[in-house]
Order: sequence, then structure tokens, then C-alpha cells
Amino acid sequence: MNLSAFDLNHVRALHHLLEEAHVTRAARKLGITPAAASNALHRLRVDFDDPLLVRNGRALVRTQRAESLRVPAREVMLAAGRLFDQGRPFDPATATWEIYVTTSDRVAELLLPTLDRLLGARAPGALLTLRTQTPDLGTFLREHGGIAIVPDIAKERDLRSQRLFVDEFVCVMRGAHPLATGRMSLKRFTEWEHVLVAPLAQSRRGGIDVLLEKEGFPRRVTRVVTTFSLALPLIQGSDRLAVLPRSFAAAHTKALGLELRPLPVAMPPLEMLLAWHLGNESDPKHAWVRGLVQEAVRAVGLEPA
Repeated sequence: MNLSAFDLNHVRALHHLLEEAHVTRAARKLGITPAAASNALHRLRVDFDDPLLVRNGRALVRTQRAESLRVPAREVMLAAGRLFDQGRPFDPATATWEIYVTTSDRVAELLLPTLDRLLGARAPGALLTLRTQTPDLGTFLREHGGIAIVPDIAKERDLRSQRLFVDEFVCVMRGAHPLATGRMSLKRFTEWEHVLVAPLAQSRRGGIDVLLEKEGFPRRVTRVVTTFSLALPLIQGSDRLAVLPRSFAAAHTKALGLELRPLPVAMPPLEMLLAWHLGNESDPKHAWVRGLVQEAVRAVGLEPA
């Protein structure tokens, strides 16, 4: 295709049609009628010599070519937004934009009420989308221009980051557990069944397992869940143990009758990072959101890194 012959106004239609894979929903995003969106799809099919969206039963599905065009179209839209933002003063009170935040359920539970309150008061036009699982973090942040609150171990090469707060791991159990009182040795700790939190359920070992195995006391994981919240009922209703961040566990001890005990093996502190893609380093909206997250962290009393 000759770029000079392509109307760049069609990129916006291409982006929304490919993202929605639905003519009516795309029309709503574009602010046009479904008939106009259908005409735009027809023009794009001619431009790219590909059907782009094909019918499968009652739904439309993307062709292989369409899938390959999604990321470039999204990047053009993001770049256009940055282009027109240059030189324009950013005012969060009047701006309209979307904020993507990726973090764990335990961080979301701690920060979301405060972050929601601050956003509502200072940036009423902002749309907040929060995700708790993102397989390819670097790609997601590059494509959506969001931020992530993740452990230090989750750093990737194309991300920028700064330390946000630190936490520590503790052993969590039901209040009437035999280990709730008395000395908890490595032997006693590993004699019981354990719940492991693995966000993408791709592992059967956590960071503590390496330390325990070095000491000759491997633990027995019998339940694997993808969020910290899912671990709680498995602890509350059994004699299983779980190794969880203190900030999350402490928020549930009273309501669920849980007990927190120090671990019998020293674990490094859990350093949480505020991370973003390097392409958003100087974006004023992005910088403002990063500052707001830092304020929310201070407001809820999390320990600064």
C-alpha cells in the first residue's frame, strides 16, 4: 500500500473496529452510525486487501491480518494523542483519558479505595481500568500506556520503574491452628499442608521454597490459587498454612479470625515497584498518575521503599 494514498483518518476507524470486532460497538466509540462504521469497514477491506473481520455464526472474528494490525493501529492512536498533547497544558480536572493499572489483588484491595477517592476529587473525567493479571507486562504497558505496581522480581528491560513501598512475608493460619502458639520450627512449619499463590498458576514453587530446600525442609503445597484473596478461605477452613504479605494478611485477621506468625526462615523484604513503559516517561498525564499513586501509598500507611 502507498502511504500517500491512505487517508490517515481511517486509522481511528481501523483501531476501534479491530478492538471491538463489532460494528455497532465500534460505531459508538467513533461517534457515528452503524451504517457509517460498516462503510468504513468496507473501505478498510479495500485498503488492506483483506476482509479483516469475518463472520463466525452471529459474531465477527478477526482475520490473521487483522490481528497483526491491532498493535500498530493502537500505537498510532497513542502517538497521535501524545502529538496533540504537546504544548497543551495538562489539567486533570478537565482532561478526559483512560488510566490502566496492573497490580495484584492484595495491592488493589489496599490502594483502590484511596486511589478512587483521589481520582474522583481531582480527575473526574478519568476512566480507571484495573487489572490483576497480565501475562506479558511489558507489552501491555507499551500498548496501553498504563502503570503497574509489581514486585522487584517483575522488572523488564523496556520498563522504567521506581521503588514504591516495601512489605514482608508472614505465615498465615486460622486462629485455632496448632502452630498459632509456641515456637514454630522449620520442621513444624513444613509438616503441614501449604497454599501457594501463583498469579498465573504457572508455578508450583514460591520464593520461600528455595530457602526451605537449602535448609533441607521442603514444604508440601497441596493447593495453588491465582490471587491472595482465594487463599484466605483455604486457610480459614483448614489447617493449611500460607505465606502472604503482611499488609494484605493483617487487613483480614480480625474479620476471618486469622493468626500471623513470623516465618521460621529469613526471607528478603518484598519490594514493590511502580513501573511504566519508557515511552511514557515524559507524558504529563502519566507523570500525574504516578504521583497520585505515590500519594495513595502514603495515605494508606504503607512503608515507603
